[in-house]
Amino acid sequence: MKRFPLWPSSAKARSGQAGFTLVEMVVVAAIIGFLSTTLIINFSRTRIDIDQSANLVISNIREAQTRAISSTIYGGYNPCGYGIHYISSLQFAIYVGQNASAVDCSSVGNKNYNPETDSLLPPISFTDAKIQFMAPFSDIFFVPPDPKTYLNNSASLNQAPIVIHVGPIGGSCPTNCRAISVYPSGEIESQ
Repeated sequence: MKRFPLWPSSAKARSGQAGFTLVEMVVVAAIIGFLSTTLIINFSRTRIDIDQSANLVISNIREAQTRAISSTIYGGYNPCGYGIHYISSLQFAIYVGQNASAVDCSSVGNKNYNPETDSLLPPISFTDAKIQFMAPFSDIFFVPPDPKTYLNNSASLNQAPIVIHVGPIGGSCPTNCRAISVYPSGEIESQ
């Protein structure tokens, strides 16, 4: 088999004793290429799944906000608003406030989810079984028509935002996590 010298000017290389064969070089290049491709796919897939899961949460928060702003009818009645409720580290749901024609919405004291008076839409789960909420979060409720945003039953504009962390099961934040902040103004920010 013909050997290709690494340094053709050396005495060993000219005598045919040193260097790598073409087959050896191809095998090493194939191994390096396979390992590099595997690492790139695994790292990018993890990032994409976290991003997709965070975007799922954001889109549902925006859906609840939009339903409240547009006074979307639910079950034949106009509700006092729509909110987001934490169920477990793997699930959350949009909930519907009380019937606005049956109660005075401004007099309803607690805007957090109440199973006796509010309706819970079907729970939403992450599509990737390796992603979870890193900690429970308080309810977020949007009241029409202003809209007014209640964070854990408070509409005060000088309160801190609710921060929702989405990340891999068994992981820790801030590494490989996305933080979703919902502000009292209704603004939703993702980092």
